[in-house]
Amino acid sequence: MKINKLLVGTLVTCGLSISAIAQEYSQDAIYNAMCQKCHGKFAEGNPLKKGPSLIDKTKEELSVDIYELDSDGYQSSGTGHDIMEYNLGVIENKGMIVDPDKMAEYIYKTFGKNKK
Repeated sequence: MKINKLLVGTLVTCGLSISAIAQEYSQDAIYNAMCQKCHGKFAEGNPLKKGPSLIDKTKEELSVDIYELDSDGYQSSGTGHDIMEYNLGVIENKGMIVDPDKMAEYIYKTFGKNKK
């Protein structure tokens, strides 16, 4: 009986520790921390980092682009797509979850030509 209580206490403590470490990031926090380095503070692009502008894209185009990157959907041999696939992995390894639809909406509404 003592062992069961000890085991349950240990599991509960570990569970609380893990949940305390987990942090939820908003899409704007992810963009500002991870995306603006290449895509620019205002999504204008960064030629030095070969990061394209995102301003002219529709919300749907942005969403599809992010979904395709996340699912290895691009059939391109271009290194730009390889870099973005790698960067998404880095973002996920930091515990940040990019939701393609929410990120697309954030970028479109915040930086898009027709801010809505």
